[in-house]
Amino acid sequence: MTTTDRLQAAGGTTKRYLTALNGEGWLKLGVVVLLFSIGAGIGMNTLGVLTPEQSVEAINWQQATGEAAIALLVVGVVGYVAAVADFVFVASLRSGRLPVWSYVKANLRRAGWLVVFRAAIVLGALGVVAAVIAATVGVTQPAAEELTGGESILIGVTAAVAAVGWLVISTVTNAFVVPIMQYEHRGPLDAWRRFTHAISGHWTAVAVFLLVAVVISTVVGVALFVVSFFVMLVGGLLLAGGGVLVAENAPALEPVVVVGLIASYLGYRYVVSLIRAPVRSYLRYYALLLLGDVSPSLAMITDEVTGETTATEENSADTTGGEATSDDTDNNNPGDETVDSNGGDEQTTDDDRVDDDQAAAADDRTDDSA
Repeated sequence: MTTTDRLQAAGGTTKRYLTALNGEGWLKLGVVVLLFSIGAGIGMNTLGVLTPEQSVEAINWQQATGEAAIALLVVGVVGYVAAVADFVFVASLRSGRLPVWSYVKANLRRAGWLVVFRAAIVLGALGVVAAVIAATVGVTQPAAEELTGGESILIGVTAAVAAVGWLVISTVTNAFVVPIMQYEHRGPLDAWRRFTHAISGHWTAVAVFLLVAVVISTVVGVALFVVSFFVMLVGGLLLAGGGVLVAENAPALEPVVVVGLIASYLGYRYVVSLIRAPVRSYLRYYALLLLGDVSPSLAMITDEVTGETTATEENSADTTGGEATSDDTDNNNPGDETVDSNGGDEQTTDDDRVDDDQAAAADDRTDDSA
């Protein structure tokens, strides 16, 4: 499949997926996208809290340690929720359904491993920058005017390279490695090894995916930023001004005002997530289709979602029948039966999948009967 064909196929698959979810499913999808979007951004926001503005000698380390512990706890909790939501999103894309609670329970453990892996990536990027700073200007924090031009450029370039590296690794992890973790019940490092083995000789296709993701995300991000600017300018001023007036005239209602402002912000973010959901789905489907192209055993999207149901039924009419297979999100998932025969897949067993699948199927039946 060429890049053009893959782009078109991702568009058609996204359309069928969103149509299958219908209105209620799309509303739930907005919540899922909101959760892993907030989780993706909170890390950088928290780094600002952890970055001291004073010199090293002037820092109250006892107070800073407490603040850092609280910040890291918040980041860890939100990051874990975001990781669970990410797995729920992938499971829904693969199956064309969104039984949220079933997918949540099926992915709690692997979400924990994903959080640890993501934290290691961030710490690695920060460690590279910190090492360059320490080697260049020492451990103490000098004033900006004390840095030479060469030192400033070196630190800036290092920070930029670390940021780009973090972004590329995170994007590839989310798009390719997370689905492999779920599909083949692997840990992050094992899934990365599986990915590099499968994609060997096709790195150009991965580079094209990254380029497509950057272009589409940038265009959508700029458009949403422009709209958000005016919405926040008008709506924010009205809500904040109204809240101040209410709090001044009725101090007892100040907690209500705070809750109202937070709810309004989350509601705004939820609407943005609903708008972003088709874009997120499109990019993830592009990545999943690419995985299936380079390694047929990783073709993890159901035929109902890809639109190949009719062709599959016609082909099966000429045979005596197929054996049912299963995975952790859908009992009719093609590809699982071939995984154990591939090199490097010896850690993935059908027994592991059956255990997870039975639990998810039972949850689905409970949800449907409720």
